[in-house]
Amino acid sequence: MPPELLTDRPTTWTARIRCKDGDHALELTDREVVAERLLRTSRKHSFDPDVDVDWDAPQDPDVWYMAPQLASIYETPLWDGLTHRQRVELTKREMCSIASFGIWSEMLLMQALVQHAYRSRYDSEHVAYALTEIADECRHSKMFGRMVRTCGLRTHRPRALEYHFAKLVGAVYDPMPMFAGTLVVEEFTDAFQRLTFPDEGVQPVIRQVTRIHVIEEARHIRYAREELKRLVANASPVRRRAAAYALAQSTRLMAAQVIHPSCYTAVGLDPKLARRVAARSEHRRETMAWAFRKCTAFFDEVGFLDGRARDVWVRAGLAK
Repeated sequence: MPPELLTDRPTTWTARIRCKDGDHALELTDREVVAERLLRTSRKHSFDPDVDVDWDAPQDPDVWYMAPQLASIYETPLWDGLTHRQRVELTKREMCSIASFGIWSEMLLMQALVQHAYRSRYDSEHVAYALTEIADECRHSKMFGRMVRTCGLRTHRPRALEYHFAKLVGAVYDPMPMFAGTLVVEEFTDAFQRLTFPDEGVQPVIRQVTRIHVIEEARHIRYAREELKRLVANASPVRRRAAAYALAQSTRLMAAQVIHPSCYTAVGLDPKLARRVAARSEHRRETMAWAFRKCTAFFDEVGFLDGRARDVWVRAGLAK
């Protein structure tokens, strides 16, 4: 048991935050208790992608790389006009585009976690888990990069605006939007991957990669949720709403950039037209709202959909 827990301080307690729809009660748990549990789970359920993924598994050109209903233009006239092989190719490229985005976002997360650990007690379990998560994310980024290469493709960086702006964000330590942003990315990818890895109609190598990511990301989501609750409990309503609104706008922009235009070009589509069709697709909006459903439910609980933030999420088709 960590030394700081050998006191009379409670390990769980309730905090209240003031929201426009009334007070919300948050059940909080001591950092060290959460971290110790996550470290114990990490020791039991961690993977080495170099060993635990069969990178030489054959890839059938007629087999999906993710469930077709997750494709950005599914149930649109553009999708209807593609052959089966073109549809499979689109799922491959969109899966690899999401992986590229994942690498970029995980690099930002690793920077933020280092800054977080730097400002905390180095011998604490909380910092020990932050370092463990950094190690996990290093493996995930390598795994995603290898998955993209194994599919015969190359990774993509985000647009220049986001790429250079992220350099500035990485230089500033602000834990509340950092942990909230972590949840946005991890909950979104987790939803897609939980549908992918059990699907026997998906390429084996993709199923193996997504299974590893889902298992290990569950710990990262728990860590971020618990830390965000503590931060929100100590923040003023004005500060919380400002951070929530900025995050909502960032998420709106992010969601539009997850699929790289080259995905459409590769199957003979005009990328500008395909993006417009995807943005207007009711199925795509439903899919995105579904993918973010756990994230938005949690944000609602902790007051991160309070005020103008909720309107941004709803207008962008990311929440109902």
